[in-house]
Amino acid sequence: MSAEALAAFIAVVRQDPGLQQAMATAAAADVDAVAVHGREVGFDVVSRDFVDHNGGALVEYEDEDYFLKASWWTLG
Repeated sequence: MSAEALAAFIAVVRQDPGLQQAMATAAAADVDAVAVHGREVGFDVVSRDFVDHNGGALVEYEDEDYFLKASWWTLG
């Protein structure tokens, strides 16, 4: 279910400029923070969904943590 929830969340972010702006903030660059925000707006997503999506296409690994690439919703 999480893969489908992530796809739905990405689709919503693509259509909502306000949500895109929120996702582009420094605080939202962290995969964990974005997953929390996704759940807050009604999507059953966890940070692992972003890391596993499309072979890691949405993330960069840095200092033992995952961060989302800029405009990650366009890569989904």
